[in-house]
Amino acid sequence: MSKLAIFLGFQPGVKLTNEGIGRLLAFILKEKVNESDSVVLVSPAWLNDSIESLLDDNKISKDKFEILSTRKVPLGVKFKSWMENRKKQSRKKSWIMLRLEKMRSKVYKIIEERTSDYFSTPFGIWLFLKSFLYLISGLILAPFIIFCTVLYLLIKTLKIIKRVSNQTFIKLLVKSSILKRVKFISKNGQHKIYQIVIDNELNRLVDIINNRQDIKATFIPSMIWPQIKRLKCKKILAAPDIVFYDFPTQFSGVSEIHSRIRQSVDSADHLISYSEFVKKQHLIEKCGVDEHKITVIKHANVDMSEHLKLKKSLEKYYSGSQNARQIVEKYIHSNYQPNHVLYNCNIENMDFIIFSSQCRPHKNIFNLIKAVNIINRKLYGNVKLIVTGDISGVNQIQSYIDENHMRNDVFMMYGLSSEVLSAFNKLAKCAVNPTLFEGGFPFTFSEAYSVGTPSIMSNIPVVNTEIDSLELKDLMLFDPYNPYSIAQKIVWAIENHQLLYEKQEKLFGNFGIRDWKVVVDEYNQVFRKFMV
Repeated sequence: MSKLAIFLGFQPGVKLTNEGIGRLLAFILKEKVNESDSVVLVSPAWLNDSIESLLDDNKISKDKFEILSTRKVPLGVKFKSWMENRKKQSRKKSWIMLRLEKMRSKVYKIIEERTSDYFSTPFGIWLFLKSFLYLISGLILAPFIIFCTVLYLLIKTLKIIKRVSNQTFIKLLVKSSILKRVKFISKNGQHKIYQIVIDNELNRLVDIINNRQDIKATFIPSMIWPQIKRLKCKKILAAPDIVFYDFPTQFSGVSEIHSRIRQSVDSADHLISYSEFVKKQHLIEKCGVDEHKITVIKHANVDMSEHLKLKKSLEKYYSGSQNARQIVEKYIHSNYQPNHVLYNCNIENMDFIIFSSQCRPHKNIFNLIKAVNIINRKLYGNVKLIVTGDISGVNQIQSYIDENHMRNDVFMMYGLSSEVLSAFNKLAKCAVNPTLFEGGFPFTFSEAYSVGTPSIMSNIPVVNTEIDSLELKDLMLFDPYNPYSIAQKIVWAIENHQLLYEKQEKLFGNFGIRDWKVVVDEYNQVFRKFMV
């Protein structure tokens, strides 16, 4: 039997459940379960857990597909992973500090309650008894309270001394121009060595496929793996977009990435894009690809409601919103401390918006955060923003959040499961997508609408061409380069979310004409041409 390989060469640490391409792969695999014996997943060993999580998250049995991978994770990958984990651990508070802070907040709460209770007591015997009991309790607990206070202050002092001494030493070193040069060379050298290690593993994947006579074609869902040019079988390349053609200044190492992409594109027997815009503007005009070698396959709706379905026995007593709220509360209680602003609040009653996306330069998260700040400081709103992209390492964003006191306005929730993401979408007043570019109509629209939430988004070509109604364009689109435009649209959408949801029904229905069976069938038509 002729088989199709799916080449998964993603970097170590990539969580496919959080990637748009991961969701697309999940939909393709779901629809191909009945012919799973014709599909082979090929990946490096470091991606095994990520693939398993993707299949589990989408309720796909991992036994349905043949999975081939390299034998072990290379030493270089293990070492870098260890270094990154060590950095993360150094940023985290020790379990002693967490326990002490948790205990401190509880003690403060008890003192606050007892003090207010004491001063609320009228004169008389009760006041005398309470005074006596509190005095005795204070004397008994005094040694314990003093011990905890001294321990807390000691740990804090040691941390401050360590930080100050490190900073002083670093400042002296940084003044050296020679050190700066060495640091630059070292950093670039480490990156190149690590990339060579990754590339060697991808070449091993190519060898695994080449050694299989039954694999007639390979589907490659990314353009940055030039190793595929060594594949002996037919190569079908997914080409969602080449975003730095439109935003070259926002990406470092453009020349290297461009070289890798061009090698992949030039070696592909066929390409699949998600929109006519990418086909014409990026692949034909910029890359010179023959238009007959490109097939445009648009996405279908992403229906998140299946993750919130209740058992029939519970439907009479339990609403979808109640189910979503319980899922969200369980997530928050499992991941945050009791003193967190979201811990004991009813999130359903909050004006919160959500942007589900990875953190990439063109995703424009910074302007969205600026818009939230404008709403809360200048438009007298109280909007909370949830982002699923990992913004913790973006210094510019973190500095802005701190300078504008937005820690209780912007919440990063990275790595959400499909169930939890569905629940947050269900409870949000509105989904917002400020992206500057997408290869196809954003998944975020149908993710939110399928669970009852409207969307607003950027006025960009791939979005504009899919919306026929001028009225709807005016209602749901904003200028992504202007934080004030984003802010004004958010305020309107929150105040009129039911009206907006009703107005978007036809748009959602238009995408609903194409379900994932139709989409996967179109992929299969391309695959079959090259599996003969």
